[in-house]
Amino acid sequence: MNDYGCIAILGPTCCWKSEAALRVAELLGGEILSCDSMQIYRGLPIGTAQPSDTDLAKVPHHLIAELDIDEPYDANRFVIRAKEVLADIWGRGKVGVMVGGTGLYARSLIYGFQLLPADPVVFRCLEDELSRDGGRELLLARLASSCGGIESIPGDVVRNPRRLLRACEVLTLTGRPPWELRKRLSSPDRRFRQYCLIPDLGMLKERIRFRTRKMLESGWLEEARVADGRGLLSTPTARQALGYSDVISYLRSGVDDLAGLAESLSNKTIQYARRQITWFKHQHPGSVQIALSEESGAVDVIMSRIRSDLGIV
Repeated sequence: MNDYGCIAILGPTCCWKSEAALRVAELLGGEILSCDSMQIYRGLPIGTAQPSDTDLAKVPHHLIAELDIDEPYDANRFVIRAKEVLADIWGRGKVGVMVGGTGLYARSLIYGFQLLPADPVVFRCLEDELSRDGGRELLLARLASSCGGIESIPGDVVRNPRRLLRACEVLTLTGRPPWELRKRLSSPDRRFRQYCLIPDLGMLKERIRFRTRKMLESGWLEEARVADGRGLLSTPTARQALGYSDVISYLRSGVDDLAGLAESLSNKTIQYARRQITWFKHQHPGSVQIALSEESGAVDVIMSRIRSDLGIV
């Protein structure tokens, strides 16, 4: 393996992660590994802010546009694929540069969450159960009987159908719910150097509003229309891609208020970014946190801190 292992550049949406990762990869002769739960899907390049063709041509990228939208994806599947990709990168003597904002995925890989089994056939059967009348209640009852009652089930599993399905998948395969099986290492994997970008929220809000308008101007409406025709909103994971359900609802409504749509999308993205900032401030002990207070020169600030930490003049 190379001397740098894997450089992980993490943080909320729209905070120069991709730009910084590209420059780091070019500096070190590395390859980029996407840590994003939605950029993995084909057909959603605009709404998920996938790297441009120009950027893809500059540096090899992995876990970008690799899955069809009807394929499931979660932290477990990410860790399996990411380990395969990094083993290949390191085996060729290259540096891995992981970049993204899906905090659970990054933490699962770096801090060694125990991998839990998965089976696509079991998952599809559970999806069928969930889709039937009373399906959600039956799945919750099954989980409750395994862990001492409904009050023992984490709230996010109760509220989120996707997490409910995943919990039942693990229960089916192991006989125990995931929260009873999952263990975490107390310290991060030393092969990863973590840099968490923490931008000023006021500045980030304006960047998000600007980028949202540009995405709409660049064809997000048509992209969402095509994805809707392919059944996006019925998929197991891709349907959760931020903003698509709102854009599809807008298209179906026939209302002509693009400014209102942009504002609504921006506000939801800002709420998501706020949660991401909280996550990266607290869930990655041992990381180098890089505060960003000004838009001008932000990537230079990130690069200066990383170069200094790596001992590169």
